[in-house]
Amino acid sequence: MTATQDEAALLTDRQLAMLAGEAAFGRGVEYYREGMVVGWNRKGATITADVEGSERYRVVLKLSKRGLEGGCDCPASEGIDFCKHCVATALAYRADQAEQTRLTEGDAAERIRAYLQQMDKPSLVEALQSLIENDPLLRQQWSLRADAVLGVLDHKALKKRITAAFPINRDLYRYGQVSAYFARAEAVVDQLAEQAPQLSADKCLTLVDYALSRMARALETVDDSGGFRFHCEATLQTLHLQTVKRLDWSSDKLAAYLYDKAFGGGEDMYPEIPDAYVEALGEVGMAAYHARLQRAWDALPELPAKAGWSEQYRYIRLRDPLFKHAEAAGDLPSMLALYRKTASNERDCLDAAELCIAHEAWDQVEPWLTRAAEAASGKLPHQQIERQRLEVRLQLHRGEAEAAAALQWDIYRHTRHLEDYRQLVAMASEHGLAVDYRQRVRDWLVERLDQSSQPPFGWAPRTADSLLEIHLFEGRLAEAQALCAERPVSPSLLHQLAQALKDPDESLPLYLRLVRHMVRQTNNQGYRDGIALLEELRDTLDTSAQRQAFEQALMQLRTEFKQKRNFIKWLNEAFPA
Repeated sequence: MTATQDEAALLTDRQLAMLAGEAAFGRGVEYYREGMVVGWNRKGATITADVEGSERYRVVLKLSKRGLEGGCDCPASEGIDFCKHCVATALAYRADQAEQTRLTEGDAAERIRAYLQQMDKPSLVEALQSLIENDPLLRQQWSLRADAVLGVLDHKALKKRITAAFPINRDLYRYGQVSAYFARAEAVVDQLAEQAPQLSADKCLTLVDYALSRMARALETVDDSGGFRFHCEATLQTLHLQTVKRLDWSSDKLAAYLYDKAFGGGEDMYPEIPDAYVEALGEVGMAAYHARLQRAWDALPELPAKAGWSEQYRYIRLRDPLFKHAEAAGDLPSMLALYRKTASNERDCLDAAELCIAHEAWDQVEPWLTRAAEAASGKLPHQQIERQRLEVRLQLHRGEAEAAAALQWDIYRHTRHLEDYRQLVAMASEHGLAVDYRQRVRDWLVERLDQSSQPPFGWAPRTADSLLEIHLFEGRLAEAQALCAERPVSPSLLHQLAQALKDPDESLPLYLRLVRHMVRQTNNQGYRDGIALLEELRDTLDTSAQRQAFEQALMQLRTEFKQKRNFIKWLNEAFPA
């Protein structure tokens, strides 16, 4: 008999209560909800199941046209009466049939699940085994699971599998090759994570370290620019953190181990040391770790003046965590002591000088600036400017406003940056200096407008742009317009001027100039940017005369750029003719 509406009628709560009685029905509902039915099977019209109680009892139900019958080998039923165990079995069967109906009416995945649930165990085993045998990746995954469940997967077997999972010297660079490589490795890494709780912390740590080292060696010849290793890497790093927390090592031993991992050459494979391990190390362990760092640092000589990057990197990696530790404690002497060992580096001297200013240790600023000047190579002009800016702050602290302004004026002549100009004129105003630096800067820039020489630093803006920035900053829009009419300027500054002008009659020529510049880039992004500028301009128009002038400008653009098909298409979409 199938699960038809007639069958469903035999399994209603009312029918079950009539068969068992209200009390037994209530207890049967509780058994079902508590999951006491541990298994059921149907063959023909007979349903058999095992139900947990004070003991495990066997239930047999029969569905027929005459109705539902059932019995159990519990004392209350003795194979005849419909007891609470029968009720629980009937409810479990009813729920399963309802789920089957839902899956049958669902999508392809749900219908497949409904079909699998109807298969008997031997058929399921045969079908699954056939799939596994024809897929190498599935075979590896299920082999690992089988060995784990059957108890033949110990730490030695896992190590062999890790070795096989990360073969080295493979010279793989195609995405498909690398993806397949790490897909196979993922199965072993996931199995290691699954088995970790059953392994001792020491053995598990050895395996995780080994897996990370194998992966690092593999990556020497595997181009994983696609990031296919990330799952393995994240899983192993998480497992490493968890395993370290399980160790019963002393604080010194754990600190020594982590120090070795941080400076043993494979540190990039691990979570950040020691920050990621603060909980495992504890206060005592962190102190022990920093003590090791300090001993290693103290053993180093001062960094040679012409040290290469690899040598500098060694110093930086030791110094940075020590610096962070001293900074957290507000220990300026310790921070400066760290910088002294690398004082042949101009960058470090400047950082030390800025640190002294931040801590208001003004008496120590000048020596560091002197050391920075001595260490300067001349190849990094921006660091020279940075040193001069710090010197300006020192002079202002000493009350030497005129000297500070003179130096700031020198800085501006090199950088031509608006911020340096703003600081210069603010300094002159605040201290009532006799020199009119505002006029001096303007005269100096005007003199250089026709000079073809490049600025002293390649990253300094063009003279016309520097002058236009000052005009915009000070609101001298008429002078800005005059300058733009005579000189080529930065499109971004021209856009700022166009936005600053309140009269569309004045801004329209500037917008059109910008649009033409964008379209001449001859790329779709330039076309879109040009149309966006036109839309911005349209939103500022107030009068019919301005709108008419705008329409005429659009006609000119259509004629001028008729060969730019994408531009014309998008222009017509934004502004239908």
